[in-house]
Amino acid sequence: MVSAVVYAAHIGYEHFRIRTSPGSTALHVAFGAAVGAFGLAAAAIVHSLLTGTGNLRLLRIALLIWPLITGVPAFVVALVLTAVLARIPRCRRAIPGR
Repeated sequence: MVSAVVYAAHIGYEHFRIRTSPGSTALHVAFGAAVGAFGLAAAAIVHSLLTGTGNLRLLRIALLIWPLITGVPAFVVALVLTAVLARIPRCRRAIPGR
């Protein structure tokens, strides 16, 4: 749940606050997801080394695979979502005195 909230918040920040293009937003969000997956794989290796369990060879492969299997779908979903958001007109607040 926390990851989904951070993912959505990152898309919202990039799109509404910074106002980057859909492609740039998707790239930044996917990179964030891939870095998180890499960190998770690295933590799994550390855990494996500390406890003496797990297949270290497979965990090393996970350092490459986990970022790919999270980053690519994160890019596609963010690209589609920001493309849809870009088509929705933005309401501007009325500024008093103007």
